[in-house]
Amino acid sequence: MSADYSAKASIGLVKHVRAGVFRMGSRFHPREDPPRLMQTSDFQMAHIPVTVDQYKIFIDSKAFKDEQWWSKEGAAWLHGHSDGWGREDRSLPDGWEAQVRKPYRPITGVNVYEAEAYCKWLGNIKNKIIRLPSEVEWEYAARGTDGRPFPWGEILQEKFANIATDEVMELSDAGKYTNDVSPFGIMEMCGNAQEWTSSTYIPIGQEIVPPGTLRVARGGSFYDTAFGSRTSYRRPYPCGYFYPYLGFRLVVDIV
Repeated sequence: MSADYSAKASIGLVKHVRAGVFRMGSRFHPREDPPRLMQTSDFQMAHIPVTVDQYKIFIDSKAFKDEQWWSKEGAAWLHGHSDGWGREDRSLPDGWEAQVRKPYRPITGVNVYEAEAYCKWLGNIKNKIIRLPSEVEWEYAARGTDGRPFPWGEILQEKFANIATDEVMELSDAGKYTNDVSPFGIMEMCGNAQEWTSSTYIPIGQEIVPPGTLRVARGGSFYDTAFGSRTSYRRPYPCGYFYPYLGFRLVVDIV
């Protein structure tokens, strides 16, 4: 990749999430129950999701097609050897032509393989370990140590986040909803776009899930109700899934 693209590639602003113990989950949904104590180490998390203009550098540099950034499963998907879930063009995010006209919105229409390839590519450029958050890290960064159901506190404030109750019903520029902020200063963990994590979905209780590897997505989106936008809500998706409301956020390891 040329030096020009390397210079343009950006992690963006990150926030330090200090190590801590918190109560993860809730009793309000079978996928969250039972609540349990979990612990995290220190890490850094991007204060907003990866945006279209950030991801565009990955596309424009042609690094997207370089297999060194892809997992074995991701490379199989890229070359059409695994289910594309209706994706006709695997060389670009779904809806890419429309997305590039809104460069400051979160990148969406990407599956977990694409998100992980971007992380590995950017980490190589920046000489850092960059990855998707685990769902434990994600929930802790969203709710802090006091178990709050929304990043800002206990009570739903309908205009604080880009969720269905705000009636926008489309993505907004990342960081626009300044009240949608967690105790660690991380934005948009309630609304705008759902986010992939690195965690394989494992049922907590008696839930029956379909065969095959599922990945956990966290956070609410412009499409979600308040219930689905809570800090403890979990979603299982096949790794090759993509949606116009599903993106991702970076974690940078502290070494």
